[in-house]
Amino acid sequence: MKKFFASIVAMLSAGMLLAQPVAACTGVYVGKGLTEDGSVIFGRTEDLEQSHNKTFVVIEATENEEGAKLVDEYTKFEFELPAQSYKYFAVPDTTPEWGLYYEAGYNEYGVAMDATTTTYTNDEVLAVDPLVENGLSEGIMTTVVLGHVKTAREGVELLASIIDEKGSSEGNGLIIADKNETWYMEILSGHQYAAMKLPDDMFAVFPNSFFLETIDVNDTENVIASADLINIAEEAGTYVEEEGMIRVADSYAAEIDPGSVSRYWSGVKTLDPDAEVSLDDTEFPFLHSTDKTITLDQVMSLQRNRLEDTDYIPADNIASATGGQVVKETETTEGEETKATESEEAEATEGEETKATETEETEVEESEETEATETEETEVEESEEAEATEGEEAEATEGEEAETTEGEETETTEKQEPEKPENALYPIGNKNTMEAHIFQIYEDMPEKVPGVMWLAMGSPTVSPYLPYFGNINDTLSAYQVEANEYDPESFYWAVDNLLTIMLEDEENLKPEMREKILAIEKAGKDKYEELRQELITMYAEDPQAAAEWITEQTMQLAQDAFDQIKDLEAEYVEK
Repeated sequence: MKKFFASIVAMLSAGMLLAQPVAACTGVYVGKGLTEDGSVIFGRTEDLEQSHNKTFVVIEATENEEGAKLVDEYTKFEFELPAQSYKYFAVPDTTPEWGLYYEAGYNEYGVAMDATTTTYTNDEVLAVDPLVENGLSEGIMTTVVLGHVKTAREGVELLASIIDEKGSSEGNGLIIADKNETWYMEILSGHQYAAMKLPDDMFAVFPNSFFLETIDVNDTENVIASADLINIAEEAGTYVEEEGMIRVADSYAAEIDPGSVSRYWSGVKTLDPDAEVSLDDTEFPFLHSTDKTITLDQVMSLQRNRLEDTDYIPADNIASATGGQVVKETETTEGEETKATESEEAEATEGEETKATETEETEVEESEETEATETEETEVEESEEAEATEGEEAEATEGEEAETTEGEETETTEKQEPEKPENALYPIGNKNTMEAHIFQIYEDMPEKVPGVMWLAMGSPTVSPYLPYFGNINDTLSAYQVEANEYDPESFYWAVDNLLTIMLEDEENLKPEMREKILAIEKAGKDKYEELRQELITMYAEDPQAAAEWITEQTMQLAQDAFDQIKDLEAEYVEK
């Protein structure tokens, strides 16, 4: 997941264009040969920051005028619309000026899309095939595909044709699926990409890096790749082959960061505790085999994973997770105090960058100067971004500076955030998850309604997964609130409030909150198979009536869940 920071645009180089991300998204795939019920399972956590609203909406089909275009307001990427755009549902952001970020959903033809995990390309390749400033980005990708394809292969081919013609502004990994096929695609550089049809008897966990291994570019039934995939790697001097075939990640990927290593390790171990992976590994296989059955509950646990039942602690909340309190710093700057709370910080760990969204930018008036002690320097310019590296936080509120100058004191609460211990790792279920989703696609469901998307709005640590079938006509009003600050009628903001409360005393509050959230979730799970079977029966008789019925059923589940979330919010706010 990516967001853009307006004031850095003038500074961006050819290899670091518009969409430099804060990203800790983690993807997962389980082939139908491994699952408990024979469904294909895949999903992702969408991670950026706390207090960043997400919605869940149905986009109706439209007839488009000749010459109409879909335009990314930020990157200025343009997509010429065909005569018709299809109906689909998705999980948009609420700041279209920074990109739509529809992220995940089904369309009316039964195509599911999950996009994206941010990926990073090595400098040698970028020097030969740089990213394209107004090329295709995550912010517009799901909108382009779900509105205009009828099969998963068509989706991959559409993205490929756009990258061939217009280029890409960033690296990405994504899944597009239908009832018959599931494709995984990596967008590798400005104009290079590779996609493969995923096997039924393997599983994968893929955080923020490239993972494709050996592919046969001549196997056009199972592989879709750019024409110059091999040539560009050879020109860059990074080409790695095995048995005459390109090893994609080895040829294109930048060095994987520690936060991705920890999420890869914990994710694989969640699905197969006996898997031979470790934190010391230097190679990271994409596909894994196992003789175990993998369940939906395991995948949900993966997305909620905060390193429970290990010797490690979550690096994104060290003090609170180990019995201390979350630090809220107060710093003085030229006579005024800047107070930053958890919901206002933009934090990245394990080598990831932090960039503030429009409402969270650090602004410095021209008349103010930054002073620094001999050992510490704080520089903030209008064209620079707020960055945080491993173990550091970048905190800023709009219109305020956070500076410590010579002769000024930094005041903090009594309990300081401890230095990062050796056993602190960045978790999959990190505090910056804005929503998480899991798709299931079944062989016994209709071609145009092949499955379900389980959605946890906000952090799944404190939010229940609820099921939504591909043919719903509407969503709960609480999912559609577009406010960019707390709104009591919003599903997202209620969950975000619970998360903030939990993080202040994670060691004690997380277990009891988790128990209550799972109880809410259980109601949907208990009804799920009955709903699914009834939908199959009704759809065969009257697809429109089936859509109306399942919409009512899932909206009632959502309303019941939201009511209970609001009760929990009130309970913990009063405490």
